[in-house]
Amino acid sequence: MSEQVSVTERYDLELKDISKDCLQHLENAAVAGSVPSPEEERRLVRKLDLHIIPILISLYVMGFLDRVNIGNARLFGLEKDLGLKGDDYQMCVSLLFLTYVIFELPTNIYLKKIGPRNFIPAASISWGIVSMCTGFVQNKAQLIAMRLLLGACEAGYFPGICFYLTFWYRRRELGLRIFLLFTAAAVSGSCGGLLAYAIGHMDGINGYRAWRWLMILEGIPTILLGISAYFILADEPASARYLTAREKELTRIRHGQDKMTLPEDKGGQLQWSQVLEAFKDWKVWTLSTAQIGVTVMLYGYSTFLPTIIEALGYSGIHTQLLTIPCYACGAIVYFFTAYASDRAGQRGIFAVAGCLVSCTGYAILLGTPRYGAGTQYAGCVIVAVGLYVAVGIPISWMPNNLVSHYKRATGNATLFTLSNVGGVISSFIYRTQDAPRYTLGHAIMLCCVFASGCTYGLVSILLRRENRKRDRGERNYILEGKTEAETARLGDMHPEYRYIY
Repeated sequence: MSEQVSVTERYDLELKDISKDCLQHLENAAVAGSVPSPEEERRLVRKLDLHIIPILISLYVMGFLDRVNIGNARLFGLEKDLGLKGDDYQMCVSLLFLTYVIFELPTNIYLKKIGPRNFIPAASISWGIVSMCTGFVQNKAQLIAMRLLLGACEAGYFPGICFYLTFWYRRRELGLRIFLLFTAAAVSGSCGGLLAYAIGHMDGINGYRAWRWLMILEGIPTILLGISAYFILADEPASARYLTAREKELTRIRHGQDKMTLPEDKGGQLQWSQVLEAFKDWKVWTLSTAQIGVTVMLYGYSTFLPTIIEALGYSGIHTQLLTIPCYACGAIVYFFTAYASDRAGQRGIFAVAGCLVSCTGYAILLGTPRYGAGTQYAGCVIVAVGLYVAVGIPISWMPNNLVSHYKRATGNATLFTLSNVGGVISSFIYRTQDAPRYTLGHAIMLCCVFASGCTYGLVSILLRRENRKRDRGERNYILEGKTEAETARLGDMHPEYRYIY
């Protein structure tokens, strides 16, 4: 018996020694740098944020301003000066999205081959020039031409930079970074109102109306920022001069931990098989379709907010100032929501909540005209509180769940291509003859956003159910009969992959 005890004791001691050796091996690996420490990751992410985010935010602020400043220009006499009648204004607004949608998908698929360092500066310089030239148009035909050119130049920029961020950050880091970019829309709305208020006092200087100065002065900074971007941005971590060799290795390790690349992603050839995989994925089409509804709200709100507020009885100049609190409230709420979404590792519940809040705002606008301008203005603010959450959170949701580089590029571009159809729709919702209540426009917005919220809720439920099936091993049959190379190419279809829902 004593001999048996001694054997057992020796066995336990050997196990303890092995465990110590394993722990020591892991510690040595961490020290050697094969496993990034939390502090290393924090330093790397801070460095990436400082080098990438500010220039992308600045460009998006100017891009969004150049796209929607026609709403501010309308209050300064654009329609009268160019002879626009009836729905001519709405048509000029909508035509931007025609070329925007056409060029969006191809620019994203070929983004990596073109090189973000080339594409981003070229796009911003181009739309800055077009925006500046819009200040010199003399008739409707010339305005239409400028709007078509602006759409072509801006096409692919925002989906492109959202995709570009996936080169650098982990899945749970994207929500807050997309927030920082997308909040630029809210910031640009606030800045647009403030700038329009200031530029409104330039009416008549050198013989130019205020709306012309608005277009000209908002185009120049875009050109200068585009030139700067060429010297600041890098195509990918491997070519980033501001990263050390260790930091470049860390970005590779972090992507491996997220399973965000496939073996063929490392090659230089465009992988059409992964492009087709995106087109066959139900997630791509469902999220893209849902995004149409909230994008109708985004562009309808951003373009026509000055018109809606002016209809409440405020002057053109004061209307510009009253747009600022709406956008500011939207940005603040979106910040805390994006942070909570990243921390929780969930998207669907936050997207649904944003839709419901905006629906409440539109319900107030529809149901309270008799209570005066104050209540109606409160409805405008409540719409903004939910708007940026409802639109922004799903933008990071799509790339979160697509592994292959080209599948992610195609899915992202499809989302923005379809969603920007909402920009065309929104241009005709707030009709001139519906002033001052705009009942039809508010009702359509309410229906679109409610439908999107229901769709986001359904997608979240289905992805969560799929994760549970994989937890139970119900998808392990997918691996049967597959070679190691075929298994590596499964991407988000691999049984070990877990969706963010």
